Amino acid sequence: MRVVFITMFTESMGGGLGRVAYEIVEAFAQKHKVLFIHPGERTKKTIRGNLWVMEVESRGKSEIVIPDLNFKNIKFIFRNLGKFSPEVVHAQDPGPLSFLLQLWAKKNGIPFVYTSHVLPTKTGDFGAKELSGKVGKLLDSKIVRKYFLNFFNNCDGVIALNKRAKKDILEFGYKGKIFLIPNGRNLKTYQTREKKGLKDKILVFIGYLTRRKNQRYLVEVMRYLPGDYTLKLVGPYIDEKYFAELENLVKKYKLENVCFIGKVPHERVPEFLAEARVFVSSSKMEVQSLSIIESLASGTPVVGLPNETIDEFIDASCGYNFPKRTPPKTFALKVKEICSLSESSYRKLSDNAKKKTLSLDWSKVVNETRKAYWELIESYKSQKTNFFGVKSKSSSFSDFKLEEFFPKQARIFNKNNWQDLDSLEKNKMVDKSELYIFLLIVSTFLIGSFYSLITNIEGLKSKVKL
Repeated sequence: MRVVFITMFTESMGGGLGRVAYEIVEAFAQKHKVLFIHPGERTKKTIRGNLWVMEVESRGKSEIVIPDLNFKNIKFIFRNLGKFSPEVVHAQDPGPLSFLLQLWAKKNGIPFVYTSHVLPTKTGDFGAKELSGKVGKLLDSKIVRKYFLNFFNNCDGVIALNKRAKKDILEFGYKGKIFLIPNGRNLKTYQTREKKGLKDKILVFIGYLTRRKNQRYLVEVMRYLPGDYTLKLVGPYIDEKYFAELENLVKKYKLENVCFIGKVPHERVPEFLAEARVFVSSSKMEVQSLSIIESLASGTPVVGLPNETIDEFIDASCGYNFPKRTPPKTFALKVKEICSLSESSYRKLSDNAKKKTLSLDWSKVVNETRKAYWELIESYKSQKTNFFGVKSKSSSFSDFKLEEFFPKQARIFNKNNWQDLDSLEKNKMVDKSELYIFLLIVSTFLIGSFYSLITNIEGLKSKVKL
């Protein structure tokens, strides 16, 4: 099978979403031919066995980068897509590269699949608001939400990571085919590592330090635990103000046993899990947290407040799932109870934790994903043509209202203009898909400029405050 994967993140960026985007490529390339398209410093292509890697020149150096979708780069992408001749295109996010490939797939009669790693009704809450308040507001705007819904409805299939995610996707308005396929992990990396220092009372949280992940609650929990307990917060902060709040809270309560480890290479995660007695989580929202899955795979019990991942995996057999408004003192008592278990009782919890993740190995997830691809490929053959003249799941591109997405640029395209475009298209003088690509170029340029301006202004503000 020949599959194209796309992500908007550079390697080591994007948290769990970014890691999954790169790992699924490596997992698929073991038995299938894969073309992986992602941002880079310059536009280039490399080939390593089954794996083709295409980097697209992008601007930005933080978590968010904007691809430079000029005509030269688009021509390079399309030329290599033609050479690769994919059977399916799979996007890991609804960014500009994914939208461009969606247009290409529609025009060329190729099934397009999207894995939703966020809850689409709450897109702005997944880090964007803390990276930049203005970017978060932009994501929650009606225009961008219409773009996302249009993107969803022009997918031939959407992968939901669990039932809660599927419910949210349907509530968002998507009416197409949905597959339930979880995130994959390299389970042996965590399963084969022996737990060490079981007498040490080390608690760990791994992930971004953000308001959504609510580490403030974990600091409050530490007030009710003896001094020989240690909490390690592993991961970078996004919002400097929130990180300062956490530091000030630690100082206020004189908690010398709370350690901010910062960002570490993902290869070191098993090391922190191996020494941890309990993984603690108070996240308000998690579609399917990789760190919780990795914790379970390592045999580390999880104690947490309810969210999409905790509710999916955690019960009394492998930790504890508390109600939403549980006081920190009650949470601390459960942590203390688990840390006080005999070695045999703790080993039972640990073994149960490992069992929770047995179906999540990449080999099994790849097989499930491949089945979904084949189902779409087979069903694609019997479907009607859209206005591009190719077989497609739906003809919703014909309902794509430019004036709702690009008001200023689209004013000239009234019904008469569209009729003119139709006649020009019949005479092979213009292709409507080329118009969308042109608008994509314009929009990514504007978005890139807007994002650069915002980050520069916010950077200046922070320097002034210092």
